[in-house]
Amino acid sequence: MEQYNNPDNSAERRMESMRTAVLEAGAYILQSEEREHTDKSNKKDFVTVADIKAQDMLRQALRRENPNAVVLSEEDTEEEHQRLFDPNFTGFVLDPIDGTYNFKRDLRESAISAGYVENGKIIQGVVFDPFKNELFTAELGKGAFRNGEPILVRQDYDGLDGASIATSNSYNGEAMRRNLDRQDAIYDKTGIMPWLSLHGSGVLIMTNIACGRFDAYHHNGLKPWDNAAAFLIVREAGGVVQTLAGGEAPFTSPTVLMGVPGAVADLRNIFSQLDPELLT
Repeated sequence: MEQYNNPDNSAERRMESMRTAVLEAGAYILQSEEREHTDKSNKKDFVTVADIKAQDMLRQALRRENPNAVVLSEEDTEEEHQRLFDPNFTGFVLDPIDGTYNFKRDLRESAISAGYVENGKIIQGVVFDPFKNELFTAELGKGAFRNGEPILVRQDYDGLDGASIATSNSYNGEAMRRNLDRQDAIYDKTGIMPWLSLHGSGVLIMTNIACGRFDAYHHNGLKPWDNAAAFLIVREAGGVVQTLAGGEAPFTSPTVLMGVPGAVADLRNIFSQLDPELLT
């Protein structure tokens, strides 16, 4: 009983349950062909049968070890989603398939995300890319890891001319226009157009930053379930995670500018010259 009540042991058990949950859901997604879908807000925004089944698997796996925990997911109701914005929210936050559009088209660029939030702050996060067999993990103050090996953001950033910058697609056309206008502004203000990545999974873009594949990411259409693990993984890998307006980004932030500190500083200088409407 003393071992169970040890706070460190409790956190370790919770982390192990998150790893188990995402690996189980990932194994299902790898073999699933259940791409039948129902539209949500428009024809680009939909939920597949696999999303719901993966969500149920994650929830069941987590509750085996955490029977009394709050577990909220992307596919829950809007009323339930509002609980995430309570500053004292404590519980698991799930994205059963980030990159559903990619999954529907069999692009093999999707991920499963599980974060644990305590009093509004992310303290543990796990992301699994079943197609690359990459498991990203982080705990507050303990660093970030890929398949058990420590990772860091890119260490040799030397300017935007050699940088790889990512943004994301958006279900909303106007929101997507703002993403592209910010990217265009990099060229307009500097004469430099960095390599642009649009992978269709914000969670995987963020893990790619954490392990040094991309230098920065800017986006204005995030949801808490996109951020609840990946924000922590990037921070623990040495990255900066801010809102587009410049503040420290909570996991509920709909906007982000994140990446290698030097790249974020360079983009912050450019974005601060833009119409504030482009930073929302």
